[in-house]
Amino acid sequence: MNIQPLLLQDIPFTRDLQPEGWGDITVSLMEYCLQSFCKPIKVVDQNKIVGVGTLILHEKSAWLAHIIVDESYRGKGIGYHIVKYLVDLANKNGSLSINLIATDLGAPVYKKAGFRVVSSYHFLKKEQNWLPNALAEQLQTAEPAFYEQMFKLDQDITGENRRHLIENHLKQAVIFEQDGIVEGYYLPTIGQGPIYAKTEQAGLGLMSLKYSISDSAVLPADNTVGLKFLSDIGFETQNTTAIRMTLGDEIRWQPKLIFSRIGGNYG
Repeated sequence: MNIQPLLLQDIPFTRDLQPEGWGDITVSLMEYCLQSFCKPIKVVDQNKIVGVGTLILHEKSAWLAHIIVDESYRGKGIGYHIVKYLVDLANKNGSLSINLIATDLGAPVYKKAGFRVVSSYHFLKKEQNWLPNALAEQLQTAEPAFYEQMFKLDQDITGENRRHLIENHLKQAVIFEQDGIVEGYYLPTIGQGPIYAKTEQAGLGLMSLKYSISDSAVLPADNTVGLKFLSDIGFETQNTTAIRMTLGDEIRWQPKLIFSRIGGNYG
């Protein structure tokens, strides 16, 4: 077995790795192959792809994502070797903090590699449609004049420089703007549609828009305001669990200001 870069030509041959309950992994793997700040890899055994994983680089921080091993190859230490390979690659690229979102299946592997738990996420769903009485007047389409404020807001809340990740989605963004100040934003075209806001009014205003048309949500456990809002409009907490883990320096992020996450790959 050996580890090699994952190429676009490999994507069709990763379908057999598809875990139950995940979104289509080929879509994410193709995205990683096309983005310069992502380093996807594959594990090959006798010309068969038996595992994949990706390193996502954000200046001094990094994320591990889509670490998957073929069911028939589990228990052989492949997942651990993928993690160690990506951690070494992150260190070579100057990452001071390496992060990931772990499922129950993956958590023991990450703990063995030295990762520690820093937070958890709640998954929620609703069965009935919900319509707000009215949407906030402060909601508007993002204009280029607001982009720098959005980049700063993102960095203040996540503790990471993710300009390269979000810049291609700003034209489709919705912001909560008050007296020329961007208090929050919603990016419906990336992942699960992140909402970041520095005020409760902005966060809940953007949530009212998103969850009038969406029936699923994932929030950090620390955001009790957002979780209460979802409960009040009919969302129920699911049995699915996920934890955020870190190796190295802990990022100074603000989970209370994350009103919707991007996904398990970007936090």
